[in-house]
Order: sequence, then C-alpha cells, then structure tokens
Amino acid sequence: MELMCEVHDRCELLPLYCMDCDSPLCSYCITSNHVGHKFQNVSEVVETQLRQLEESLGNEHAVLHLQNLLSESEIRQKQLAEHRENLLRNVVDREEEIIEKVKLWREKMTEKIISLTDNEEKMLEKDTTLASALLKCKERNLEIDRESIKIISLNCGLRNLLNKDTSVHCFEFRIGTTNDDLFSLFGKLIDETEELSSDICQYEEEEGEEEEDEFHDSLDLKVSMKFTFASHSIDNIVPLQNSKTILLSKGTVYDCDLKNGDLKHRSVLTDVQQIVLIRSCDDVLSLMKDGKCIKRISSGGLLTTYVSTKRSNEVFECVGPGGEQVYACVVHRLYENSSCIFYNVSLLDDFGSILMTFAVKLTYAGLHFRRIFVTDKKTTFVKIGYRSVKLVYGNEETFYTAKTYRGSVGTSPSYAFYPTDVTKDHCGNILVVVPNDNAVHLLDQSLTFQKLLMTEEDGLHRPTSVALDAEGYLYVGCEDGRIHVMNYQYLLNTNRLTRLKIQKTVV
Repeated sequence: MELMCEVHDRCELLPLYCMDCDSPLCSYCITSNHVGHKFQNVSEVVETQLRQLEESLGNEHAVLHLQNLLSESEIRQKQLAEHRENLLRNVVDREEEIIEKVKLWREKMTEKIISLTDNEEKMLEKDTTLASALLKCKERNLEIDRESIKIISLNCGLRNLLNKDTSVHCFEFRIGTTNDDLFSLFGKLIDETEELSSDICQYEEEEGEEEEDEFHDSLDLKVSMKFTFASHSIDNIVPLQNSKTILLSKGTVYDCDLKNGDLKHRSVLTDVQQIVLIRSCDDVLSLMKDGKCIKRISSGGLLTTYVSTKRSNEVFECVGPGGEQVYACVVHRLYENSSCIFYNVSLLDDFGSILMTFAVKLTYAGLHFRRIFVTDKKTTFVKIGYRSVKLVYGNEETFYTAKTYRGSVGTSPSYAFYPTDVTKDHCGNILVVVPNDNAVHLLDQSLTFQKLLMTEEDGLHRPTSVALDAEGYLYVGCEDGRIHVMNYQYLLNTNRLTRLKIQKTVV
C-alpha cells in the first residue's frame, strides 16, 4: 500500500491525526478541510488503532466480509475490462460500417460522374462535327456528292440543331440530408434540366386524375406480394435498406428477407414490446417488456443497450423515431395518482443522452401512449392513444393537443376506433392502421382524412402494423400472421374500384 492521502492525490501523510474525522492528515488537509479540528500525533493514536484492528481481524464475520469483498472486486475488475473491450469494439464496428458506406457512396458517385460527363461529351462532339460539316457546305455552296442519304442526314441534322437547346447540361453537387439512401446521405449530382422536367411530369399526373384508368393500364400489375410469416400477429415491421426485414411477433424479434421471398428467419431478441427503425443509421430500437431497457440492434446484428433505468417508479412506455434533428423519442411513465398519469417525453441522441425533455400530465380520459414519433420539428409530435390519433405540440412545461383524429366515414362503428400503429411518408402524410376497420387510413400532415388507402377488399384481415421502406413499398402486417407488400405510389394513385377492376382483368 502507498501511504498517501485519500483526499489529495499523491500527497504524503504527516505524523498528525484528526480526532474529529478519525483520519490521518496531509499538509493540504490541515489548511483546508480540517481547520479548527482536534489533532494528535500518530504515535499517540497507534495503540488504540492497533487494538481495534486486532479485534476486527479476530472477528470471523469481518474476515469473511473481507474475503467476499476481495473475491467480488477481482470479478468486477475482470468484468470491467471485458465491458471496456466490448464498448471499444462497438465503436470500431460502427466506424468500419460508416467507412464502408462512404466507400460505396464514393464508388457510385464516381461511376455516375464518369457516365454523365462521357455522355455529354459524346453529344457535344456529335453536335460540333455536324455544325462544322454544315458550315463547310454553306461555304462551298452545297457542293457535295448528290447521294440522297447524305442530303437527308444533313437536313435532319440541321433541323435538330436549330430546334435544340445548345446550352451545356450543368451538374452541381448537392449536400444530402440524413437518410437511408447513400446519395441522400452524402450528397448527389443534380441535373437542373432533368429536375425541372420531373417536376412538370409530377404536376401533369396530379392534374390528370380524370384519366385514371388509362394511367394505370400502363402500370406494372405485379405491385402486390403477400407472405404468411406465422400464425401470430405481426406487431411491428421494420424494413431495412439492405432488403432485410425485422419483425416483431408475440414478443420475439425476427430477421428475414421478404423482398427476395425468403421467409427463413432467425430469432434476434425475446421479451420485446415494441421495435422502431431509426432511419439516420438503419438501426432498430427494441423496447423490452419490463419497460426498464431499450436495446439497439445494429445493421450487423450487434446487440447493445441504448438506454435503461433502475428507478422503481419509472418505466419506458413507448419509443419512436425522433425526426431528422434527433435520434429517438422516448416516453417515460413516472407515476400516477387517483386522476392523472405523469410522463416525461425525452428526445435522445445517438448515444442515448437526453437532448430535451417535456413534462406531460394526462387524465385517465387521455389514457396512455401507444406510439409516438416526432415530425420535422423538434416540438411537434404525432401520438397514438387507445381511441385516437393526436397532433401534439410541446414545450418544457406541458403538451397541448392541436388536433385529434377519431376515425372517418369508413370507421365501423365510429366509437370503436382503435388504432394500433402509425407511420409517415416522405411528404409528411400519416398512415394509421385500424384493425377493427380492416383498413389503413391516409391522413395529411394536419390529421385531415384523405382516403382509406387499403381495405378488406385488398385482402387485409385486422391489420396491426404498418411501415414504408426507402424504395417506396408499403408493408402491412395482420393478426393472422400475413404480411402485405404493396407499391405505395400505386395505392396513392388508385381507388378501390380501379384496383378491383385490375384484379379481375389479371384473373
């Protein structure tokens, strides 16, 4: 043992002892923490301390306690070393994953730049050659061979050049936003002329709703896939960027590949209440059934603890994506009294640290949180309770409801509106799953009803979960274990009668 001061690091002890604090002193202790205390020389205190030490070491209970403490300390030292290695390994794995994504993005960007510039260069060379030939013809008063094919070619070329926009296509590098797509994540090239034409096409499609039948005759009819995963309810669906799909059924998280029709699955985690995708990194957060821990499943299958609590009066009620500005939104249920339930809604970063917390008090009429996610703004939330979907604004003191949706004309009966899951598309529209309706409701950003996106006529049987992937496919899980995968744009641009007509035509 090094006989140094326990309070002041690396300070040697003096031959003085504080009788008030029962501890030896160093030069700093005398002038700071023990001013005015009673001191004695160590030599005067030794006899008393030695007698107490002998009595303690002669006590079997004290010796046994020391032995247990020694054994536990050695075990904890070993566990601490292993835990440190696991944490460092997680950081390295995360770093390698990000590096691989950056390398893949660089390769794709390089190929795209070379392809675009090569095509543009070929077009410019062709235009230059043709323009030079035509000018020489002008100088020579059209003294060329009278071969008809040459005359036709030059005449067509001249007309094309005169009608052609001769400005060079300009490409710029645009910084991307947080998204699963590599180009959106790190940035992409934008052809300004293509971007303009795509906006015009989109506008024309929106204006041409009356020609709906003709438009959908040109669609690929293979827009729907159905899978029977199990006989249990599909409680949550999380489609990942690498075509893998994470499912929650009867408390167990499974990993499978629906896109490739592969229903072989492996169990990832058990005793789970809810899973949710964090799009900024393609990780999945799993809320455990005990409400004390939220675990994080990384894309490589690595399982770590995201956030946990040991407070007896606190449980995690639900978890959801935190939008573009934060990582996750977690609802803590703190305590309740005879009339109210008290919550904290916290916005967390990538490491589970709290960025912002909102205090929420709900009466029993307001009931609980079932699902929640943050919209594009940090203080705007969409919340599912037992009988409603609410658009909620928050500050550090409280929440207040801006609008409540309790079902549409299609809800049967209206008082039994019972939503179970919710998601949003890239335009901010809200998709709500309602089992007793056998339907998926489409709402706009203000929770105004737009249409029944899917119904029983599309094959839904008490749908329980909904999700959208980065490629534009809609996933709907049902109580009977079936999973419907549909082209989302197809559903947006068709109505029930049109889909029935197409299905009969295919049959």
